[in-house]
Amino acid sequence: MIKIIKNIISIFIIAYLLFYFIPFSFVKTTSFYNNHSEKLWKHRFLDPVKDSVLIKEFAGFEVDVFFNKSTNNFDVKHHGKESNYSLTSYFQKFENIKDKFFWIDFKNLNSENYKESSQKLLDICNQYKIKDKLFIESKNMMLLNSFQGLGFSVSYWVPNYHFFGSVISSFKVRKNIIKYNPNALSCDFHSLHFYNKKFPNYNIYCWANQMSDEKDKTRILKISKNENIKIILTDFDENFLRK
Repeated sequence: MIKIIKNIISIFIIAYLLFYFIPFSFVKTTSFYNNHSEKLWKHRFLDPVKDSVLIKEFAGFEVDVFFNKSTNNFDVKHHGKESNYSLTSYFQKFENIKDKFFWIDFKNLNSENYKESSQKLLDICNQYKIKDKLFIESKNMMLLNSFQGLGFSVSYWVPNYHFFGSVISSFKVRKNIIKYNPNALSCDFHSLHFYNKKFPNYNIYCWANQMSDEKDKTRILKISKNENIKIILTDFDENFLRK
């Protein structure tokens, strides 16, 4: 009985190692952003007036938005917080907005708002002439496709690596990559080890949230040298990769 259990465990380990290390897809796609010296972007930049000193420090900024159907605009906020800006008024605070890039984290993209929200974002981008300066991120790849149809760059938010859960989710990711061909995958810093192996040729945007120790700078610097990793969001207030 013990021998049978050991054999089962050995088979499971071998099977999992094969799953983990063998790539799922060698598909390539066009990157929205290719500035190797400015990979570090500011995470959750929600107040360009209060934090205006950071505007000169970074080339790009992540913005959390919720589409508000009653106002037909995007509220700039994170979960549960009041919004001080619409996306329109937010962009107004950037003096040289065409010199900056934006990661639009669309929090509430759904089947009831995707048509209105995609058209509204197109109108805003045409107003500021910044359509090529931003991309939209969501976990709903099918609805992101409506933005792709309007010529927007998009990033497909993929789940954090999980020992068992990723066995299932990675098949879905592969299917959506092949079907929709998003410009990039976006994932947590700590999941890069998995997605770099499964999709070795794909562009990746990642976030390094709550990594604020000096030793974390070394870790971020190391992964920034990976050509497939195009953008890294940081909680640091300095663009240390530039220095």
